[in-house]
Amino acid sequence: MKRKSFVACVFVYSFFIIPLLPAPGDEERPVHPNLNQELAVYNKVYIAGTATDRTPRQEDGYERDKKISASGEMKLTDQFSVTASYGYLDHYSTTRKIWSGWDRWAVGAKYFVKTDFASFGGGVQFFGPSVSQPREADINPDLFLIRAYFGGLKRFGAFSIQATANFESETNSSGKETAEENFKRFLYTGLTLSYSLPSKTNLLLEFNHRTTVSNTITPYSDYFVIAPGIQYATNPNGYLTFSLMLQTRTDSNIDRGFKIGYLYFFGD
Repeated sequence: MKRKSFVACVFVYSFFIIPLLPAPGDEERPVHPNLNQELAVYNKVYIAGTATDRTPRQEDGYERDKKISASGEMKLTDQFSVTASYGYLDHYSTTRKIWSGWDRWAVGAKYFVKTDFASFGGGVQFFGPSVSQPREADINPDLFLIRAYFGGLKRFGAFSIQATANFESETNSSGKETAEENFKRFLYTGLTLSYSLPSKTNLLLEFNHRTTVSNTITPYSDYFVIAPGIQYATNPNGYLTFSLMLQTRTDSNIDRGFKIGYLYFFGD
């Protein structure tokens, strides 16, 4: 009950109070989410560490993930950019194989357009195989991943709101599903509320939901995370970032976690 009251108060404050506050400047770049898919195009480097875990359950045990990742983005025009990322993952589980190693590499492209009403963006990401992950009965790490996304961004003074939808599917090198390969598919939706302080520090409240489209991996494949966060400005182009992940469901793939990193913009 207390958590529901807290969330309700945050929504009321975000939608009715923050939009009345003055904006720090009309030429500010769009706020970059800590957790959700970003829509705007940037020249940036983002280095982050993420840790999540799930408490033991009779059906599917205890799991913990620790990940270090680095991502980069380069604008080719004011509306188009290319992206790349890589990371290292350490996975512990009481019911699955324990492993650690290089995570999937990823490359992608983004398109972003501004209108008088709002801004809109979309793109695609292509993830390579998970070369370090062991093969299990319901997991094929040799498959590629394709993720397509689209969303909108609207600013009200110092307050901004970003909403995104991502569709992710496994695939093989031919892009065709076979009788031996049942591709798993997920739909991600995200909402990022942000408020920019005069000091250039950004306060964030993010909501991230994942649901299985087909071929559930485990009984806890889905989740709904609330993530309050902050981007503390260390200089005009650099931010220390932190987000706390709080789970709202008991039948979830994540119970708690956090993400901490450093975000640097260049060439703008």
